[in-house]
Amino acid sequence: MVVAAVALTAAAATGVVLAAAGNPADWPMYHHDEGHSGVAADTSLGASAAPQLVPMWLDNTGAAAYTSPAIVHDSVLGKTVVYVGNQVGTLSAYDASTGERLWATDLPQAFQSSPAVVNGVVYIGSSDHYLYAFDARNGQQICRFNTGGTVSASPLVVDPDGGGLTIYAGDTALSGNDGGHIWAINAVDPNTPADCSQRWAFSGFTDTRAGSWSPPAFARDANGRALVVVGSSSPDNAVYALDAVTGQKVWRFQTQEYAIDNDVGDGPTISAPGVNGFADGVVYVSGKDRIAYALDLTTGGMIWQFRMRDDSPTGHSGGRSTAALVGERLYLGDALGMYALNALTGAKLWKSQDVGPATQEILSAPAVSGAGGDQAVFAGDLSGKVLGFSAADGSRLFTYQTGALIYGSPAVADGRLYITSSDGFLYAFGVDSSGNVPPTAIVTSPADGSTIASPGGQLTVSGSASDDTGVARVVVAIRRDSGNQWWNATTRKWQQIITTQDAVLASPGAAATGWTGAFTPPTTGGAFTVQADAVDAAGRRSAAISTIRFIVSSTGAPPETTISSPPSKSVFHFPGGVRQSFTIPVAGTAVDSGGAHAGIAQVRVSIKNVEHSEYYCGPAGCKGDPSHLWTTTFTSIPAVLATPGAVSTSWTASFPTYDHPHNYAISAWAIDLDGERDPTNANAHPICVRDPGSGCYS
Repeated sequence: MVVAAVALTAAAATGVVLAAAGNPADWPMYHHDEGHSGVAADTSLGASAAPQLVPMWLDNTGAAAYTSPAIVHDSVLGKTVVYVGNQVGTLSAYDASTGERLWATDLPQAFQSSPAVVNGVVYIGSSDHYLYAFDARNGQQICRFNTGGTVSASPLVVDPDGGGLTIYAGDTALSGNDGGHIWAINAVDPNTPADCSQRWAFSGFTDTRAGSWSPPAFARDANGRALVVVGSSSPDNAVYALDAVTGQKVWRFQTQEYAIDNDVGDGPTISAPGVNGFADGVVYVSGKDRIAYALDLTTGGMIWQFRMRDDSPTGHSGGRSTAALVGERLYLGDALGMYALNALTGAKLWKSQDVGPATQEILSAPAVSGAGGDQAVFAGDLSGKVLGFSAADGSRLFTYQTGALIYGSPAVADGRLYITSSDGFLYAFGVDSSGNVPPTAIVTSPADGSTIASPGGQLTVSGSASDDTGVARVVVAIRRDSGNQWWNATTRKWQQIITTQDAVLASPGAAATGWTGAFTPPTTGGAFTVQADAVDAAGRRSAAISTIRFIVSSTGAPPETTISSPPSKSVFHFPGGVRQSFTIPVAGTAVDSGGAHAGIAQVRVSIKNVEHSEYYCGPAGCKGDPSHLWTTTFTSIPAVLATPGAVSTSWTASFPTYDHPHNYAISAWAIDLDGERDPTNANAHPICVRDPGSGCYS
């Protein structure tokens, strides 16, 4: 099906992507464009402006967000729109000016792929094995293609030969080590091939266990041949150039292998033939070997390499940041900060930790913005900081602390910087010259950290708000923490997609006002989170979200669960310093002393690999797929009870780690003999598996 409103204006012969309205200030896909330049067309946000950045708005996507925003001006809507996905499968569109959500659509599994928005269509991959096309104006699904594997790669959308737009993306099969593909899929356009149908597939990796989560890049080599350039996953650990029209392998470059997990997960960055004196063109790419390579675009031969692993030997991770290319300079993140390299020679120009504080690892693909001589480099790190550096010398210009680690990459458009965080929020930063002070809202009741009795019906939440010109609205979101469900005040039901309610203002339009909202907790009670932000008459939103958490008691007598080991922020190092899979034991207690039949019937344990958004199925393997131990579908395993049926018992479980560094999250809940479940899960996270000498990030 083709959406009638889609304008088909791609410059097919050149492979250049044009967004919905052809706005040159757009950032329509991962790392800005098909060559992954990472450079904003808008030059207003440069080094001189970076220290003045403030949050213009932030909005909760509903769950941890790992994806990078796409920003496109839509002439039909008359708005610039920001598109992001999150870890529970919600794809949302926001008004870039105000942060108001325009629409959201819901899928059963996580988005770790970043969206590409081309000609009024949003393309994105999902952990449910599909590549999707959605109408960019309303979120309606147009078509989808089943890849047969997890799609973490951010799609590339170009017309390689004048035959129509094509979507390129890889998958990592079912478990990440049992084979995958690079796909070419017919995109949404009026050409004869059906939308979301296969054009070709490549599975000819040298190691047949490999797939790809690398965002592919597009280029034309010195012979005019259209190429898709992409990295492969472990244990293949290589860079491939494929004919974009036929899918045939043109060349392969083997990166160095210091561990089986030295995959090439970042996106290649392309310098076209004839630029910077390289007649054949250049592919800039790095891998988990922590080496940055410059490769001949036409032949795949190595031009130079820069070894971050030797220059910063205390870093135990890195090589996962797609480089930005500005003239003769290359910018990329690594274990302890940002590097600037000479794109012609590979010589180090600066690294940020030499002229400022070190960071946690930067996975973000840096975004470069500003006019010549006044450029800034922006990224996020695994401590949750949004960072701005001087492109000239690497000095720190801007720092903002979000609530959790940042995997996503920033995007710059229309003088604003947009980035997501695994705290669930989408942030919009800008320079505020209006003199308008942003409004504030706070939640005062229930008290933060309190436990209150079940009301047996609606529960009122309340607070206050203020603004220098007057409070127009207070927007409230209420989450049931168990299951990460949000209260829909219209349907009076809990749902996966975050929804908000406009609070009732005591004095609408006043400079200060009280406000109230309400929801109905279930009879089982549980842990709840309330968030509130204010909107003033000018449409300006709060620069910070007020958040409180509390517990509502059950009307019954549910059990209580604890995790005694491992505690949150535990660090496990690989035995003997050698990367390998090993077992982590989990232990805790469960108590039930009430109800008609007191006693613990079972304890369920959920173990999540945070980076992969995968859940451990248990030693017998996953349901319907016993050959795999991890699945992208939520699941839990039974714990072993020391005294089944007792009112108090200890319990144990265990899980095998991956053979490379990851964060894990553990949740446990008891179910008693009456069938009541502990409404407040016991949690331990992050549980960090690291190389010796490396600590935990959260």
